[in-house]
Amino acid sequence: MTGDAVFAIFPILTIFFYIAPVVFVIWFLVKYLKIQQEKNKILRTISDKLDKLNN
Repeated sequence: MTGDAVFAIFPILTIFFYIAPVVFVIWFLVKYLKIQQEKNKILRTISDKLDKLNN
């Protein structure tokens, strides 16, 4: 009886181990792109302020 439960859960676990890295990589890339966009926005603001000071 216990062996049957393990074999029933095994396919679910194997699917998890295939899908989890893909989901993690996609999440990481989305997070990284959002951080880069925020950095660009901050740098653009700083650049605009410096341009105003020089003119």
